[in-house]
Amino acid sequence: MKTLTCATLLIASMLPSIGHTADADSQMERITVTFRTPFEYALYQYTTETLQAFNQQVLMDIQIQARLSSMQMAKEHGVMTNELSKASEPNKTLISSKTLKSAE
Repeated sequence: MKTLTCATLLIASMLPSIGHTADADSQMERITVTFRTPFEYALYQYTTETLQAFNQQVLMDIQIQARLSSMQMAKEHGVMTNELSKASEPNKTLISSKTLKSAE
């Protein structure tokens, strides 16, 4: 009787630790390290920067197109005021002064 009780307690005490070990393995964080040559890294950086610039340009184009279509609809419905029409005109002082130069 005593051996049966001891064996039962021993097995019962081991079961939670076995279950906890299985859960810890499945939740373990894994980190993958990829080695890149200098050329591959430079290509990766260039591609990332190019895609980021493209995505920013697309967002700006969408905003400009939305603003212009809103202005066009306002003009068609007669809601346009002088202040709005002045705001929609491009700033020619920056263009004529040639202060903006390319980074290249």
